[in-house]
Amino acid sequence: MSKADDIDKLALALPNVEQKPHFGSRSYRAGGKIFIQISANKNEAIFKLSPVHQEILFEAQPDAFRPEIWGAIRWARLRLDHIAAAELPELVREAYEQVTIGKKKPPKKKTKAAKLTKLRR
Repeated sequence: MSKADDIDKLALALPNVEQKPHFGSRSYRAGGKIFIQISANKNEAIFKLSPVHQEILFEAQPDAFRPEIWGAIRWARLRLDHIAAAELPELVREAYEQVTIGKKKPPKKKTKAAKLTKLRR
């Protein structure tokens, strides 16, 4: 079994995760937000990891982790043949949590018109 297949099993075991194609490759989403994308050749994957953890990984394991940058957005590109299988569950969980934990939008402030409508009732 390939590490891409391991990622598939780990990601799909998490709550509310779906796999969808994204530009010819597999992506894993929670709440419609991508947290992992596996390259078409299955040798690399892009993970949404915390910025601090990315920096540590880029410095500590440059052969395995490198930045993937789109404008102001930076994710971690992983060379799967350089990643220990034992590391995958933690990396998948962290990527998942980047799109599921603490991402709730604050409630909208009521407009003056909405306050007036409520007072009229």
